[in-house]
Amino acid sequence: MPDLQTESIIPFLKKIPTFQNLQQADLEKISNCLKPQTIDVGECLFEAGDLYKKAVFLLKKGKAELCYNGQSYFLSAGEFVGLANALDMSPYACTVTALTTLEVLTIPIEGLRDIEYSCPLLYNGLNRLIAGHLRDRSANRQVTHRSLLQAARTIMKSPVATCMPTITLREAYEKMRARKMSSMGVVDQQNNLLGLLTLTNIADAALLHGAQPATPIEVAYEKPHIVKPEMPLWQVEEIQQDQNTKYVIVVENNKPIGIISQTDILNTFITEQGLLNHVITATTFTELAEEKHQILTIASDAWDNNHYTSVAIKIISEFHLSIQRRCIELTEQEMIADGLGKAPANYTFIIMGSGSRKEMLINPDQDNGIIIDDTPAMQTDEGKQWFAEFCQRVNTHLDEIGYPSCSGEIMASHIAFRKTLSQWQQQISHVINFPTKKAARWANIFLDFDTLYGDEELAIRLRKHIETELTTHQQLLRLMVEDDAEGQPPLGWFNRLITERDKEGKAKIDIKRNGLRIIADITRIYALKYNINDRSTVDRLTALVRQGIFTADFIQSITVSFEELLDLLLDHQIQQLRNKSTIDKLIIPASLPPLHHESLRMAMLAIKRFQEKLQTEFDTLIF
Repeated sequence: MPDLQTESIIPFLKKIPTFQNLQQADLEKISNCLKPQTIDVGECLFEAGDLYKKAVFLLKKGKAELCYNGQSYFLSAGEFVGLANALDMSPYACTVTALTTLEVLTIPIEGLRDIEYSCPLLYNGLNRLIAGHLRDRSANRQVTHRSLLQAARTIMKSPVATCMPTITLREAYEKMRARKMSSMGVVDQQNNLLGLLTLTNIADAALLHGAQPATPIEVAYEKPHIVKPEMPLWQVEEIQQDQNTKYVIVVENNKPIGIISQTDILNTFITEQGLLNHVITATTFTELAEEKHQILTIASDAWDNNHYTSVAIKIISEFHLSIQRRCIELTEQEMIADGLGKAPANYTFIIMGSGSRKEMLINPDQDNGIIIDDTPAMQTDEGKQWFAEFCQRVNTHLDEIGYPSCSGEIMASHIAFRKTLSQWQQQISHVINFPTKKAARWANIFLDFDTLYGDEELAIRLRKHIETELTTHQQLLRLMVEDDAEGQPPLGWFNRLITERDKEGKAKIDIKRNGLRIIADITRIYALKYNINDRSTVDRLTALVRQGIFTADFIQSITVSFEELLDLLLDHQIQQLRNKSTIDKLIIPASLPPLHHESLRMAMLAIKRFQEKLQTEFDTLIF
């Protein structure tokens, strides 16, 4: 039977959004952890510099003032205080003073973790805090490039393809497939906008919610994100990022007049900059090498003129990928000119790792392979020899252009990464059905692949084979989780940053190995588990929210952390390139301004929580 404290506190908790959807049993558990106290007018709950009190505070009644860095914020009933310190147990950086008599509910730290598991929304509150802290640093990034200052109407695709809400999922799918569209607006008889339907919506409705082909699309379309025709593109881009949506619809008087995708904005920047013009017209490998030397200009412009570093990284990646595609084309021409003839079978050159996710930085090396169609020619020595020679030349030319050969020989010139489709399928089946730790490490590299050049259908067929195999055999994912656990964010006691000394004695952190790669690896595991076809890490994180695997608050903390690490690393590499220094991924935390240093620590803390989430849900994830 609940005690008097429980009976008085539970009605208060029910009024707070964080607790509104909880069951009575959970509310009682939380209430039993709370310890009430009273703070008189003028007294401090804690002061800047005080040692951490091993508790989080919930204001039940009264008003308080929070002073931080010379600024004041006013707090009232229902607000949490001290959440940041619960994350890292650090001394308080602000002062909280009672403006009226305060009734405070204290949550001891020893009970906080149990409450987090009972109350996921409280857990999400912690993640919102991390995301908000990191956003503070990037909020002042300026957008100056004219391509992002132009109005939405200048690049929108118009007219918008539309349909009525009464058509079936099958009819909508067939219409979109016939017209090669990935989205449609949903309108009523007066052409008023009702929603947005995407191929992903249709797939989710059928696969996740059991909708039938004859079901009306009302079960599938989503609330549209709308913008006005004159909104500048940088604001459109912010809406797409903040709302985790790939599309916005341009409206006038609630009538759809155009649609803009993330890709449209990216292509606008690339086209206006003329980034690829010289690449696609290059006629020699020497010319491609000269274009590769433009990477400083490309990277600097992309970073300076995009609010989100992940967008800048996509632009840089498109530059790298276009050079590599042109290199393959020129190698084909070279093979013919040397009397070796055309390819004896269709093929697709694939790229793995950061290239497949379009997350390439200043100096990527080679991670590639080739899938060859199963034809009679591939049963002959001549056919095999043609591709062996072709792949060797491609990898050699890429190295000459400025993409170093992979030290682990993950390249198409190595027979382990040069196979026919059936050979790849056989290897994948063996790896998935008889997994080992070595196979898990291999899978963490190879299963992140995308088409670089050639017959994309071969890559699609291999990816479908992987999805089918993983549906019934998921032991490999278990081992991939264990492989991921071997990498750790650089945090020690009290979540302080841990550094490693280089040969010169400088304390550094490998941003990619100890940060970005961990996020990418974890996200890849979830993507494989839930058949998410998005390639980039940010898109995969968005898909995890869309499918209900994680809440938007939790994923936002990871996404913002990913952006922060990308921002620090790209800035670092651009400065190294300008100074003609060796390009690396090593950040010296002590050289960062205080705000940047704290943002780095908070980002690593978010990654640690992401990794802990994966480990905690391990059994649920795999089985």
